[in-house]
Amino acid sequence: MLPTWFSSIPFYVHLPILLALVSLVYSGTRHDDWPSILGEAFRWGTRMAVFMVGVGVVMYVLCFLPRWGS
Repeated sequence: MLPTWFSSIPFYVHLPILLALVSLVYSGTRHDDWPSILGEAFRWGTRMAVFMVGVGVVMYVLCFLPRWGS
């Protein structure tokens, strides 16, 4: 069971932590030495963050477009 304060944290706070962990695990499965793992994790995390921001921007813009048929 999670503490009550943990459930009150917005999920946006968890996204950077999840992004860092997933990129480290992904890079760790592809490389053997730490410099290569950290370099690939940074590159992969940057690409994923840019993708997530891009999706957020598209959703934000679509939110303000007039609806057809209304």
